[in-house]
Amino acid sequence: SAPTEVYSRLKEVLSSGMDGTFEYVTGGDPNPGDDLRPYNISQPKPFQFIVQGRHKAPKYKGQNGDILDFNIAALGSGSSLRMFSLSRIHGALGDAGQNFKSLSFLLKNTQFPISTDFTIVHGCGKAIGVPRAVV
Repeated sequence: SAPTEVYSRLKEVLSSGMDGTFEYVTGGDPNPGDDLRPYNISQPKPFQFIVQGRHKAPKYKGQNGDILDFNIAALGSGSSLRMFSLSRIHGALGDAGQNFKSLSFLLKNTQFPISTDFTIVHGCGKAIGVPRAVV
């Protein structure tokens, strides 16, 4: 999928609330906006969009909800989607991989045609030989 399609669908899914635990986040001071195309970024990748969201759990919501960050870059005729989830509480070490599960669930619900090129770059679940997501 083209970067504009990936951005639109990702934002749509986050904004929908999906299962009531996800949300799209904007704002801040300054509010940079999601569209990076006017800046013609080419290094380290041709990033075109950034998106931020939040994931909440029963005990951890609002300011304590996980922060979700996404970068969308052009990749040939498709896109590269980088996803990152940050726990807002210390001691999330025993969460049984919740950050990975949240991103995996979100990605599944975008219904992107995903290649087998999926790589965990950092964090729990990092394994050698696991494919990287390219949508």
